[in-house]
Amino acid sequence: MPPKPKITREQILEGALALVREKGSDELTAKALAKKLSCSTQPIFWHFSNMEELKGELFREALRIFGECLRRKEEDLPPYMTIGMNYISFAEEERELFRLLFMSDFGRIDVIGARIEMQYILNVLEESEHIEKKKAQTIYRDMWLFSHGIAAMIAAGAAKFSKEEVRSMLSDVCRGLIGELKNKE
Repeated sequence: MPPKPKITREQILEGALALVREKGSDELTAKALAKKLSCSTQPIFWHFSNMEELKGELFREALRIFGECLRRKEEDLPPYMTIGMNYISFAEEERELFRLLFMSDFGRIDVIGARIEMQYILNVLEESEHIEKKKAQTIYRDMWLFSHGIAAMIAAGAAKFSKEEVRSMLSDVCRGLIGELKNKE
């Protein structure tokens, strides 16, 4: 029977996550990860058949962290506004994970087409704003694009906004979209 590996799959994934958070997804290589873990590359390939498998696990873990961030509650904000604020906060707090998920081809997904967290967001929008599903989908798409623009500028270091500025921008755009949809009725 072969000896049990001293480095676990979870440790490798945690190390990969830490490496991406520190240096970005472009720096994630077997050699860099082995150095971070103070081991050879052998344990990495013991647990993962190749780097693509590891990257897939890492992407899913980044999505899980993103989902947790999106669901954080804020007492003084409406639930739907909280989601937008959390999305933008994720870009600021987890800059490299945001870039990995939404600004790279790391996961090779169409962000809007993949409908990441869409059902959760639609449910919040329908319940808190009393908007039917079809209209909620339009607001979801437009607000996601608007929020993503702000978040991407923050993640790229191209802009900096206070929470008050972000809150005001999101509120204005969301109220405008909802008002326009209600006017069309």
